Amino acid sequence: MKDYLNEIDDRFPIRKSDKEKSDFFDYVVGELGAGRVRKETLEKKHNNIIIGDPTEAKVIFTAHYDTPATSLVPNVMFPANKVIGMLFHIMYPLAMAIFSLLVAFGVGAVLSLDDSYVVCIYLVLYFAIFFCSTRLITNTHNKNDNTSGVATVLSIAKEMHSDKVAFILFDNEEKGLLGSKAFAKKNIKMLGNKIVVNFDCVGNGDQIIFIAKEKAEGLSEYELLKASFSDNDRFSVHHLPFKKSLGNSDHKSFPCGVGVVASKKGRVVKFITGRIHTPRDTVADSGNIYYLAKNAISFVEKI
Repeated sequence: MKDYLNEIDDRFPIRKSDKEKSDFFDYVVGELGAGRVRKETLEKKHNNIIIGDPTEAKVIFTAHYDTPATSLVPNVMFPANKVIGMLFHIMYPLAMAIFSLLVAFGVGAVLSLDDSYVVCIYLVLYFAIFFCSTRLITNTHNKNDNTSGVATVLSIAKEMHSDKVAFILFDNEEKGLLGSKAFAKKNIKMLGNKIVVNFDCVGNGDQIIFIAKEKAEGLSEYELLKASFSDNDRFSVHHLPFKKSLGNSDHKSFPCGVGVVASKKGRVVKFITGRIHTPRDTVADSGNIYYLAKNAISFVEKI
């Protein structure tokens, strides 16, 4: 099985600008063939990469191929602890709000400004910090988020030519799941009972976590999926319900979405996935990709 993880990380570590995304699309076409791969532009700005025919497939494997900006605070994920995860993600904007408020009041006091000017200073400062920390500075290291997911999808697609499976690499996940939302909106009827398995941040950690929406859990395909992934001497597999888990990725856009993430056991919380959206996102293991791709192929063969 080809080592897509390290090849893509070496050749296309950043997929943020239009040119970077276009160059990567050409690479996918070169790997899988023009007859299998097409670009679908939705809402004039989301360039999803489609491999195969999703309308005929019984299962769709997905990942997002865009890469994020550098965040001032790591985007740490706690897949099995929704409360701690939400509190962590609330703390960052709350800290920005408090800092911006203190600066605005300080400037207002020194310059004897009217309250309306203080509010304006606060809003400008808050949104400037937010923009700079989430959009402005390109992150040059994205090996886990989400080169690992892309490598998994391409590894399966390279090995498997079957009408039972299709693949989608979504654009603009980092801007709010926009590529997958646009695809789901366009294909709402087709996706009603079709399982969509999304790989995001699957390269760093020996705890393989599946987060399934309730409708997906009721499908026979999901039972086959569970049977196809089992513990071994290296990996432990966990299946979590969507309502009790936290995983903000493209599987959320689909009625029968299943998210896959790799985590490590935490000292305080059960599972933790770190280094995301920072220059420290340099750690991912090809062994994870091989395990996921091999068992995903086995799953499709059972359908």
